[in-house]
This record gives sequence, structure tokens and C-alpha cells, in this order.
Amino acid sequence: GALAPSPRDRSARASSSSRARAAAAPPSGRPRLGRVIRSSSSPRDAHASHDESDESAGPPLGVVLTHVSADFDTLSSAVGLAKLRDHRLGAQCTCVVLPRGASPGVSHYLALHKNKFPIKEFRAVDASRLEWVGVVDAQRRDRLADCASWLDDAKDVVVVDHHALATSDIDATERIIQEVGATATVVAEMLEAEDVKITEEDATLLGLGIHTDTGSLTFEATTPRDAKALAYCLERGASQKVLAEYVNPNLTPEQREVIARGLGSTRQTEAEGLTIAAVNVECDEYTPGMATCAKELLDLTDSDVLFMAVSYVHGKKNPYRHVSVIGRAKPVKTVDLGEVLTNAFAGGGHPKAASAAFRMDQELKTVDANPELEARRVAGDIDGILDVLVGTVVATQVPPQKTAGDVMKRAANVVSARPSMTMGEVGGLLEREHGHRSCPVISDDGVLVGVVSITEVDVAAIKGQLDRPVSGYMKLRSAVTLTTPVSECERILVENGEGCIPVVANYEDDKKAWKLAGLVTRATILNTHEYYRSKRMSGGRGFKGPPPKTKFNEVFFAEDVLSMDSIDDVEAALSAQERESLEALLPREGDKGTTSEEAS
Repeated sequence: GALAPSPRDRSARASSSSRARAAAAPPSGRPRLGRVIRSSSSPRDAHASHDESDESAGPPLGVVLTHVSADFDTLSSAVGLAKLRDHRLGAQCTCVVLPRGASPGVSHYLALHKNKFPIKEFRAVDASRLEWVGVVDAQRRDRLADCASWLDDAKDVVVVDHHALATSDIDATERIIQEVGATATVVAEMLEAEDVKITEEDATLLGLGIHTDTGSLTFEATTPRDAKALAYCLERGASQKVLAEYVNPNLTPEQREVIARGLGSTRQTEAEGLTIAAVNVECDEYTPGMATCAKELLDLTDSDVLFMAVSYVHGKKNPYRHVSVIGRAKPVKTVDLGEVLTNAFAGGGHPKAASAAFRMDQELKTVDANPELEARRVAGDIDGILDVLVGTVVATQVPPQKTAGDVMKRAANVVSARPSMTMGEVGGLLEREHGHRSCPVISDDGVLVGVVSITEVDVAAIKGQLDRPVSGYMKLRSAVTLTTPVSECERILVENGEGCIPVVANYEDDKKAWKLAGLVTRATILNTHEYYRSKRMSGGRGFKGPPPKTKFNEVFFAEDVLSMDSIDDVEAALSAQERESLEALLPREGDKGTTSEEAS
């Protein structure tokens, strides 16, 4: 059988191979692990093949391959998969091979821990005995270097990965593709499901794989399953000291040099409030650990998105320039770098972390043919290639930036105070309006004269001054126009510490004549970031019955709808389809137990 997905898995996708060697799926439904010959006393005899021709050959040799420049996710997944296969077969007959190099952190780790795991060099593997090959955290042959040839002769090939949208040219007998944050999560779940005994070193390595590929559970692709898998590792004795040392390792001198060069070559493009950086670094030779450099440069340049090209001349007889492009993006942005680099170079990765590699002397392997990219390659213009990538992001993945006028709560629905009201009255007003911690103060002739917060009310209460007029406490530090970008509104909110910013339509007029058009609040900013999308997509408090079955892209459920004072505002905010679906959820007059007031 093959490597069974965890019982928790709901998204496994298996594909049967056309190759003749995949005769019939095992009755257990688990991924193929090969055969093992045991003595008659073995409890596994019922599942073992007793072909006499195999008796002298020994256990069927298996190997798990990481991808080139191995990181902790692929290494830990390979070790875990080898452990699982050996557990199934009851024999230690599976090794791990790193096809070509490892990241600096992994190299340092293996220098001390290599003897703890069944790792072999490429040249130490008898390929003629290979019956089973596992591939982890990769789905393309070019990610396996010279080891790719082993796939052709193996009886069974099992691919385990967490890149659900990755294209594959591996003819596998079994695929286990899970949409989680790390391949190590998938493997940890399988080990847990079969109660495989793992060592503290095994648990620590799996923990490193999950930590590094999920950004310690902070990346957008992270799922609850990743957190549970990490908890499993800790329960099995994962060392927090080792995790702390290797999750954020110190930079090597070579990495520091690349970062210094990168800072000097950075070019930035501003588009709809986003800063997109292009970095081109030429090296004398292959330098590992460039993904770490890209992440550092993303932060050091204060960019939202970054493309970094690292190139070097490879080969002596027929030298050519090898180029690696690494993409990184801040977690809160809507850019999908995996899609960009997959389409451009048949690369891959995640929305916020992706990469691709190509040779400047060979035609690009693109998913979506791009003549401009090919022309830049022919011209040897790496900066031009980066410009095309930046342009692609700007043209296809950066939506127009919203303004204060787009997201504000309209003045007609804003709770406001009058200058003559006492602080006690304002406190009662804010208390009745749940979720409001400040409100504008509007004069009798409709002019915006200030903003008062619940903090000022608390101060007045402490001083025994709740009977004082609000005019003595209100402030008007700042205001914005209808066209002020949301990013600027956020900056003002952060800097002045107030809970809301007044939006005025006649900002150019004298300040004493400002008319309130609306209000931008903390909740407004949070909604534009879509930090808590589950709240927006759920039925929300105040709705009866289950959440809607229809999927929406931009639905003002929960907080947004409930903060609107009139059905006109709701209808204006929703499309016709969204409004129709929303109305289907609401109680109507005549429904059992529904009064006319409730329906209204």
C-alpha cells in the first residue's frame, strides 16, 4: 500500500499512473512501499511477498529524494517518509538523498546531526536495486538534479507535496497533495495516524520543517493542521533550543555580501499604495541561502513585494549564466507570486514566497508564453526580465487603491455629539453605540468642530467633571478628504492614536466651515486588510440560521452590515446577487415567531 493520508485529510488527491509497473492498488488504499521478505514468524507475513527469487536480494531498497538546495521542510519530510516506509515494512531499507546541496542553515544542522538520520550520498546508493522512490516538497524532475533518472526504473514512485497548484512532469504511481503550510505537516500527520515511534531528533526536524515553511505559523498558507502537527512534534519531544537556533539562523558572510549588493541595486516601483522592489545581484559562483537574503531585503527596503534575481556563470567547457528569481511579499498583500513565477518560468511556490530558475542561453519554459520575457532573455537583460515581472504584478494583481470615500461610514449613519452636550451625555451615547469609542462633534449649523473619545469621558469621570460641556474636551487633530488613500488614513490613525478620522468633502475650505462627509475608523482599516475574512463570510451575530451557501468576494456581513443604520446603506453596498442572497437569510413578517418590527 501507499502512504496513507491522515484521517483529518479532506483534500488528498491521488492519480493512478499509466505506467505498466503500477499493476494494482493495494487493498489497504495506502501508498506503495514495496515488498519486504521476513521470516515466517513475522507478523507482517500476511502482507509480504514470498517470491523465492527475491529471497537473496534482501529488503527492497527505497530512497526518498529532497529537492535541490534542500530546506528544512523537504529534509524533514524525507526523513519522516523514510521512517514511515521502514515502519510499514518492518525493516530499515529506506534512505534519504539530497540531490544537490542544501541551504546554509540545513548544511550547518546536518554537520552536527547527519548521523541521526538515514541520509546517504548520491554515489553511495546502488540504483540498480531501487524499487521505490519517494519525492517530497517537489513535483518536477528538474528539482531532483541527476537523481531524476532513478524515477524511470523504480517500480513505485510516490510524490508528497503541499503545493496544490504545482505542475508536475513526474510519472508517479501515487500522489499525496495537501493544501497545508508545509509538507512536513502531511508527513507528521501520517506518522501520528499510524503511531510510528519517532525520536526527539525526528520530532525536532519535523518541527523545523513546519516552522520554516509557515513562518512559525504566520504565513497566509498556514492552516490549523500545521499547528496541530507542530503540537504533535512538541509532544514527541522536539527541542525548543534547537528550534530557536535554526528557525532564525545567523547570516553567513556570503549572505551578508549578497544583501549589501542587493541594497545597492534595488529599484522600487510605487503602484496603488504598494512598493514593489526589483533586485539584481551577480555572484562569482553558486551561493546558497538566497531565499533568506530575499526575505531580509524585503524588510530592509521596506517593500511590500520583492523580486530578486541572483545569477552566476556555470560550467567551464560550455559556460552559461544561471539565473534564480526569488519572489517575496508581505503577508497582508493580495499578490500571488506563485502564479506569476509559474506562468513566467514554470517555477512555483506560494502566493507570498515563490521561486524559479532558468538559463540565459536556453529558451524559457513558460506556462503562458510571454514574448517580452523571451526578448529580454535573448538580450541578456536580467534587469529587463525583472521589469517585466514587476509590470505583470502591477497590471494583473494590484487593484486600484481604495480611498476614504470608498470605505467611510457615511455621515448620515454616524453617531455624533453636540458642543453643548455634557461629557456624561457623551459617555451615555458611546455606551449605547456598542463598538464606538469616539465620535465627531457637530455644531448646530452642521460644522465639524472636533472629535471626542471614550478616554476623555473616563478622564472627566475621574475628575468629577461629567457635567462639563464636551467643548472643553474635544479635539480636531486631523481630517482627510474623500480622495485620501486608505493607506494614508491608516498612517494618520496609527500616528495620532485616535479611534477615527473625520472625512470632509470641503477640505479646501476654511477649517471653520468643514462639513462631515463620513468617518474612517479602526474597524474600517481592518476590513480593508481583510485580516479576519472568516467574520465577513460567516452569518455573523444577529443572523438567524446557518451561514449562506453562496460564496461572495466582497460581502458586508457581520460587523459592516450591522453597523449600518438603514437598509438603503445595505442595498447600496451590496450587488444585486449579494442582496438577493442576503435577503434570503433575513426573517420576514409572517414567518413563524417573527413580528413586523423584527422583520423591518
